[in-house]
Amino acid sequence: MGQKGSKVQITKTDRAILDVKRSKDEIHRFTRKTDSLISAEKGQLKELIRKHPNDYKSNIKVRLLLKRIHYQEHLLQQASDQLINLENMVSTLEFKMVETQFINGLKNGNQILKKLNKEFSNVDELMDDVQDQIAYQNEINDTLSRSIVGTSDYEDELDKELDALENEVNPKEKQNKTEVANMPSTEGLPLFPQGEQTEQNRREDLVQEENGNSKEAVALLS
Repeated sequence: MGQKGSKVQITKTDRAILDVKRSKDEIHRFTRKTDSLISAEKGQLKELIRKHPNDYKSNIKVRLLLKRIHYQEHLLQQASDQLINLENMVSTLEFKMVETQFINGLKNGNQILKKLNKEFSNVDELMDDVQDQIAYQNEINDTLSRSIVGTSDYEDELDKELDALENEVNPKEKQNKTEVANMPSTEGLPLFPQGEQTEQNRREDLVQEENGNSKEAVALLS
């Protein structure tokens, strides 16, 4: 009688490798979708700046959209870093020692992917109803403030980035403003060149001279 083939046993390491592969595929899929989303949002951002050339830096929609773009880029980087961390855990010879950390890391990675997925569901709501998304705005601000040094510094960087985008969107308007600002001032200059008078001015001078002569004649007769 022939012997039955031995059943291949799948180890926890094998399952971990499979989980990492699935996570990698998910991250690649979300990366492509998020890149397309960010590209579309940058187009919306430029259009908003074009429509609000005078108050684009204080416009709540403009600032939130730019922050959201940075937030999405941060989530992608975070997911990529988490994947590298998981791959390093799987490759270790003593996987059992880091198994709990791996499971927690996998859960954390899934949470990041859920946040990315939420970005696609909120894309139509952002521009229509900004005031109702205070919690979402706070989450973005908290995440970005932890990823950089100082919230105020980050706000300054946003202003610089918005200025650069405004120069890109409205180059002619910016150039015209600069040219006008650089024009020499005419304050204190005479309205007409010295030694020249208009015909109207000559007539006014003659009238004043005649009136003066008349007053002198009256004074002599009285």
